[in-house]
Amino acid sequence: MSDFDTPQELFETNCSINSEPFALQNLGSFMAPEFSENCIVIIDPGMAIHNRAYAVVRYDDDLYFRQYIERGNDKFLVPLNSQYDEIELKGKFEVIGCVVQQKQRKQTPLHYYHLNKHTKQMDFSISGQAKAKE
Repeated sequence: MSDFDTPQELFETNCSINSEPFALQNLGSFMAPEFSENCIVIIDPGMAIHNRAYAVVRYDDDLYFRQYIERGNDKFLVPLNSQYDEIELKGKFEVIGCVVQQKQRKQTPLHYYHLNKHTKQMDFSISGQAKAKE
């Protein structure tokens, strides 16, 4: 049994100063259908947040895994499942990292950033794609 009372407390203890990618398990259906409940997501704290990115964000003392959306000067955390409400980010928030990969049981891992061979930049894909074989 853990000495921690909440999963957030465990996350903060193990990951808050981590600069390397790390894995989290998606709990709940907020991000369905792209991310099923219990899938594993790889978070990269070094990936800069951008419009439409899937991100883990700390806001009002809670952690959220949502899609980051900018509408003009306003910023939102939007669940992909329309049964849940979006959250407008008013004031300070902390980006923990962006989702770069997910793995669901018995499926090929999906990647959300791919190297563009022409521009040598990382291109974002709203729907994960299997890594191209070289």
